[in-house]
Amino acid sequence: MSLHTFQSCLAQLIVDPDYRDRVRALGNDALAASLTERERARLCRIAADSGLDINRTLHKGFRLGKLRAMLPLTCQLLGAARLAREVSAFWVECPPSSFYFLPEALEFCKFLAGRKLRVKYLDEVTAYERATLEIEKAGAVPPPQRVRFRHDPRILLAVLASGRRPRAVPHRPSVAICARDGVGRIQWRLV
Repeated sequence: MSLHTFQSCLAQLIVDPDYRDRVRALGNDALAASLTERERARLCRIAADSGLDINRTLHKGFRLGKLRAMLPLTCQLLGAARLAREVSAFWVECPPSSFYFLPEALEFCKFLAGRKLRVKYLDEVTAYERATLEIEKAGAVPPPQRVRFRHDPRILLAVLASGRRPRAVPHRPSVAICARDGVGRIQWRLV
């Protein structure tokens, strides 16, 4: 029995709908040659089972929940429709590599930065949340993180935190510095 290969294929059936569709269409021909006949038969039955779609929905909900928990302001700024499109594109390009929240959120920030989207304030808000996550990730005494804002960060972040979309935030070029204080809490200050 090739347990590792079987488990990898099973996980791929859940996270990759194209793979699931190939297994549904091609059966054994879409599966790894190192699998036993029994493992192949099981994977083909699983691929054909409608319950697999429920597992996929749960998996997507878990991944989306991680992003919404770690990047609430970025998600608020994107709005529901744009967030759904960007998350779908992210999941295609970046298959899950960890169950941990922090790496998933940092990868999504990196993904958004590479997209060059025309969403006003997105680069500032994502950089702010990413800096906070980098400080969290770094551990005990991480180096300070600097974020450049073109718009007034107090107004911008307050509007998003209140659940609204920002409009006409005044220009106020500034730098915000994120660091841990003496007891380990994250503190921001404007320069």
